[in-house]
Amino acid sequence: MTIETSLKPPRKKLFSGETPMGRFLSEFVESKVAVVAALLLFTIIAAALFAPWITPQNPYDLAQVSVLDARMEPGAESFDGYTFWLGTDGAGRDLFSAILYGLRISLSVGVTSGIIALIIGMSVGLIAAYAGGRTETFIMRIVDLQLSFPASLVA
Repeated sequence: MTIETSLKPPRKKLFSGETPMGRFLSEFVESKVAVVAALLLFTIIAAALFAPWITPQNPYDLAQVSVLDARMEPGAESFDGYTFWLGTDGAGRDLFSAILYGLRISLSVGVTSGIIALIIGMSVGLIAAYAGGRTETFIMRIVDLQLSFPASLVA
């Protein structure tokens, strides 16, 4: 060691690695790809949550939709003064608004299906662990059978 390296203060970590959560967070923050992916995910969720304030119109509200704005190219301005950044469809609905409002539905379906899968899997796992023996073996064989199908076939 040289004198220069021994005089440098040790680099402080953002999260202490004493707990499992602290170790996870410290490794997560060190990965630039993980941090960028998390920021992108939070941006998408924020865009979905704040869609009524971000978008120029509600694509499901027929009172706001004008047939005169049908099939406009991206960046065109409507007769009401709105700028349609992605254009409009044949009914005059803003495509950017439709994407963000559709994102709200997609995220809610994804989260709901994940919660349902978590509840079912946790319940069956607890039953298998509590009962043990033949019940556990039977449940494990059903899981093995389920995992034997290719994911593309199930999809």
